[in-house]
Amino acid sequence: WVRELHAAFQPHGLLLSAAVSPSKTVIDAGYDVPVMSEFLDWIAVMAYDYHGQWDKRTGHVAPMYAHPEDDDVTFNTNFTIHYWASQGADRRKLVLGMPMYGQSFSLADVKDNDLNAPTYGGGEAGEETRARGFLAYY
Repeated sequence: WVRELHAAFQPHGLLLSAAVSPSKTVIDAGYDVPVMSEFLDWIAVMAYDYHGQWDKRTGHVAPMYAHPEDDDVTFNTNFTIHYWASQGADRRKLVLGMPMYGQSFSLADVKDNDLNAPTYGGGEAGEETRARGFLAYY
């Protein structure tokens, strides 16, 4: 489909891009990276939502590097960008997407407030987002 879209867009001077997953599992199962790289003008890697209230423990929404206590050492920006490149993405076409929001958590035990502390859900809804556990930076 990306080849056909490129062919349709190019005569009109239109650019073609895609916002893509940071997950190795999704990349491996769902993307033909060399073909995407050939026909997309840029590839916007959504390097966020690695962790959140769904994990039932605290974690960074967009960690730059793996943490020694991580269950999945591929869930970080450094791995993701290097993996996209290693699979055939042109580094000049990779655009790093970053979150412009934060996540908060409701701690299972207020005294246990470190990284990976147990939680029972998101924190209070943000004033702008109105979504439990999501806080806007604007």
